[in-house]
Amino acid sequence: MNIMSLLNRLVPGNTGLAADSFISGLGIMFGFIKRVFGMGGEEAAPIKGGSSSPDVQVISAPVVAVRKASPVVLLRDEIIDARTRIAGYRFSARRPDSEQVADASATLEILTANNVAAFAARRLALIPLSQDDWTQHDYTPLIGPMTTFLLALPDGTKVSDDWNAVAAAIHGAGARIALAAGDIVTHRQTILEHADYLLLDFSALSLSSLEVLLRSLRQEKPGLELIADKVRRWPEHRYCVSHGIAYCLGSFTTEPDEEQQAKEIGQSQLVLIEMLNQLRKDAELADIAQIAKRDPGVIVKVMAMANSPMVGLAQPVTSIDQAIMVLGREQLYRWLSIGMFRAGAASPRDEVLLELALARGRFLELLGQEKHSKLECDEFFLLGLLSLLDSLLGLPMSAVVGKLNLLPALSEALLNSSGPLARYLMLSIAVEKGRVQNVARLADELGYSLEAIESASVEAIGWAEEAVNLTK
Repeated sequence: MNIMSLLNRLVPGNTGLAADSFISGLGIMFGFIKRVFGMGGEEAAPIKGGSSSPDVQVISAPVVAVRKASPVVLLRDEIIDARTRIAGYRFSARRPDSEQVADASATLEILTANNVAAFAARRLALIPLSQDDWTQHDYTPLIGPMTTFLLALPDGTKVSDDWNAVAAAIHGAGARIALAAGDIVTHRQTILEHADYLLLDFSALSLSSLEVLLRSLRQEKPGLELIADKVRRWPEHRYCVSHGIAYCLGSFTTEPDEEQQAKEIGQSQLVLIEMLNQLRKDAELADIAQIAKRDPGVIVKVMAMANSPMVGLAQPVTSIDQAIMVLGREQLYRWLSIGMFRAGAASPRDEVLLELALARGRFLELLGQEKHSKLECDEFFLLGLLSLLDSLLGLPMSAVVGKLNLLPALSEALLNSSGPLARYLMLSIAVEKGRVQNVARLADELGYSLEAIESASVEAIGWAEEAVNLTK
């Protein structure tokens, strides 16, 4: 697929948002970035006998109504690496009518349907399972290069030969094994022997205890990779990274960073904003090229876009004017829009927020396509994107919305969680955070099946990953 067709998939439309500041410039670009989840019987007719036989009524056995199991919702917890990128997901499945994890059969079915093996070719797929799960089901369809099973250790102090055989079988099938550090006292030798990853409960350990454990593990098994779970704040993530923990799980990803200062507008960002505004006003491409010439960094970026192998030019462009002509309005707008997040003094966490925001926006847009106009779908997309802009900029949402010329319904949803769009935003957040009962309730209120929710979620996550990687 060439770059033009890929970009056309990524961004089908425009929000028509006016702008007069840095944040409004961001608002405009969002409109242009665009691309878990399923009787009765008839009474038996009398059988007539022959001429010499009386009619015989055959009575069928009563039909027992079988209650169909509720659909399974697939949960994905982001795994953030030391570079502050989404490195993968911890997968689990639940039914909306239960607080318990879905049974192994249902979990395996939905993971297979979502082609987790293909996902694990690109990113870490962490899948919890027990010894019995492995022996009673075939998990090999889930195995890709980065598939890792979070294998439950026995409750007692003794590890059976059967458990060891399962661990050996998992490794033999080409998957990796993660074990929980909560069992480090009783099962230290087993962990050191079998684990490729160790899952640490960050909230359950004092910092001094954690540091002692980390030092001993590095000496005993230097190649063991560590994952910190239940990380709630960005400073905790930075602490983990500074102590050699490779990955973090937790609610911190969309939380404000209390150590972050509100961002200032850099020269490159100012130039990009003006280019975006002029593109929206249908200014001549030659005039837009003149704006780009004000900043060498923008010139380099735009020319690199045009000379990308994915564009497929026979001869490289040698000037900013040529580059803008080759890219054209739509492609240029889309490249610059995503590039806005990377201009200036960007924070490492911006990439996580960008991908999550893109996924929210695309998820809402996909849901909207079933029942709403294209213009309304554009607003749904913008709603998802803007919902994380306060975290991105380190500003209160009221300050963000105050700079944007938004429709009242968008402002109400972002500021007060009220109005006709609020439930859509709540649904996207519930899906992202794995709040299964909220997902089921909101989907029902808005008239969507859980199958439709899952389908939109899968496509949105894949699209957001593709969009972010496009301009790296």
